Amino acid sequence: MHYRYVTSAPFFFKDPVTKLHILMRHIKSHFGFKEQFSFPIPYTRQQLASITGMRIETVIRAIKKMEKQEVLKIDNSKIYI
Repeated sequence: MHYRYVTSAPFFFKDPVTKLHILMRHIKSHFGFKEQFSFPIPYTRQQLASITGMRIETVIRAIKKMEKQEVLKIDNSKIYI
């Protein structure tokens, strides 16, 4: 039940940053990583857009906003959370 909630939760929020943050936190916790910026997100921006139902441009803007808020880090085009 928890898995179903987490995977569908991004669709209930209007804010793109919130959608991506919930999805990325779930992916990170699924693999058991706890430290900040220790987990590289294994998806491209296009794949994240497809998963969340957003346009790629919106995903790119949201990722940049999250980087400014120090929620994630971008290094060599890889997203670390």
